[in-house]
Amino acid sequence: MEYWKELMQDGCVTLFWNHSIYEENIETVRQEGFDIYSFDCTEWETDNYHKDLAKTLKFPAYYGENLDAFNDCLSDKVPDHKGFVLAFRNYDIFAKKYPEIAFNILDIIQEKSWQSLIEGKLVLSFVQSNDGKLIFPPLGGMIADWNTDEWFDENRGL
Repeated sequence: MEYWKELMQDGCVTLFWNHSIYEENIETVRQEGFDIYSFDCTEWETDNYHKDLAKTLKFPAYYGENLDAFNDCLSDKVPDHKGFVLAFRNYDIFAKKYPEIAFNILDIIQEKSWQSLIEGKLVLSFVQSNDGKLIFPPLGGMIADWNTDEWFDENRGL
């Protein structure tokens, strides 16, 4: 079975703590034909995260820099290959400052991922956190869970 299918069984958003496991998973899905869009959320603030999303995802000039516009433009994003991964590094830093926005971004990604499957587009999201206790309420009705290598607390330094 292709690895992306294993990941999608529990939703499209997968959490990572260990940087090397995160990078290994990115490389695995890249080899399966996924485009990777990487974001470092260390410096994200309410006045700049939309600019980073728009630039990296090559959203059109009319992108409205709000979550409704993110939702709309993500729906229009067509993968160059099999699918794409939105890979967020240091997401915990942004999530601690702006928990509602951080949740809403992932919730939109989860919902768009399921909707995209109907059209044959594959969308995944890898969320790296330096906080092994990071959790989110259900995203699009799905729980963002830890990857299989770090599912047990002790594998995340807890």
